[in-house]
Parts: sequence; C-alpha cells; structure tokens
Amino acid sequence: MHPLISSFYASTLQFALGSLLAAVICDQLGEVTPGFLRLAAASALASAWLAWMLTGSGVPGEGASTLALTILLLGYTVLQFTAKRQLRLGFGWLGVAAGVVGMALAAGARPSPSLGPLWTGLTAAASATALGTSVMSMVLGHWYLMTPRLSARPLRILCDLSTVSLVLLSGLALWYVLERPVATTFGPDTPWFRWTGFVSVTVVPIGITVAARLCCQEWPRGRAIQAATGLLYISSAMVLAAALAGNMVVLGG
Repeated sequence: MHPLISSFYASTLQFALGSLLAAVICDQLGEVTPGFLRLAAASALASAWLAWMLTGSGVPGEGASTLALTILLLGYTVLQFTAKRQLRLGFGWLGVAAGVVGMALAAGARPSPSLGPLWTGLTAAASATALGTSVMSMVLGHWYLMTPRLSARPLRILCDLSTVSLVLLSGLALWYVLERPVATTFGPDTPWFRWTGFVSVTVVPIGITVAARLCCQEWPRGRAIQAATGLLYISSAMVLAAALAGNMVVLGG
C-alpha cells in the first residue's frame, strides 16, 4: 500500500471507529436525541465504507475486519430507526471490537519504523478516540440549540475523552520532535518552524477543548453551550488536520 494511501486509510478507519465509539457511549447513556445518534452512526458508516474500499489486498484478515466493521455499522445505523435499543447497542459494541481488530492488523502489517507494531497500534487507538470524540462533540453541541433541556453530561464525557487522548498524542509528538525531528519536517527544516507546528497541533487544541469542557454546564446555561460548540468547531478542525499529518509522520518514520 502506498504511504499516502496508507495514511489516508488509517485516518478513515480511525474516524469510523472513534465516531462509533462516541455514538455508542452516548447511546448507552440514553441522554441524547435519536437524531444525533443517527447522524453519528451514518458518519461512521460512510468512513468505514471508505476505509474498506481503501483496504485493497491488504493482509489476511484486514479486509475482513474492515468489512465486518462496515456491516455492523450498517446494522447499528438501521436499528437507530427502531425501538430495539439493546440490539443496536450490541451491534455498536461489536463494531467497536471489529474496528480495534482492524487497527491492530494494520499496525502489524504497516508498523511505524520508529515505534514498532505495539506502539503504532496504541497510537492509532488514541488517534481514533481523539478524532471521533472531538468531531462528534462538535456535532452534539448543535443539538442543545434545539433541545435546551438536553443533559450536558454526554458532551462533557466526549470532551474529557478527547482531552485525555490529545494529551497522550502530545507526548508522542514531543518525542518525535526531540528524537525524530526529520520525520516531523513538512516545511522549512528549522527548530522554530518545528516547535510552532508542535504547539499548533497539540497545546492549542487541548486548550480549546478544555475551555469548551468548562462551558458544558447544566444550569444556568445562558450562552455557555453555544460557546462550547463554537470552540469545538476550532478544535475538531485542528484535530482532523493533525490526524492526517500525524498518520503520515507515524507511518513514514
């Protein structure tokens, strides 16, 4: 698999798994609207289908696990339009398991030369969590505009998961900047440019996500949730860009 295709495949698989994880967690809590769950499931399904299309010949089992994720996501999405909540949760958690298997197989087949299979897989898991929770928390924020009595707990949980995963990925990014600086060079090969890039894809999105989390209060709400949604727009955009660049760094060096 070409390195660019491999990086794009990793990003689509991570987004599918992370979005599904965010949806299933919110579904399990039972404190979000059916509309949000349907949109989250459909977004994860589209990303999983694209990941499956990018699998190609792959390695034995990799295509099967990605296909299993796609089929389970299809079932989870369809069941969103029924009252069979326990059944769809079963499809959702099985889909998460299939996605984890797919990422593990991908890490074993195309490990980072610097990290090896285990740390490549763990990095992919953290990236999936950051991608899915940051984007889905931004999407969920819009539902509070139409459903003002919606509990803020699911949004707080997604922000917490996003922050933790971003902190873990920042530690890895710091190691790359210090130990593998050549792998992180996308522009001028200067320390100033390298450290500016590091701050922009680690410190800034973490700070914005934490600020959004502080705005996720119950009552009195005022414009707090609106502020959180606006902040999460910025955070999710930066995390998406960082995921694409990060996968290229990890899989390339």
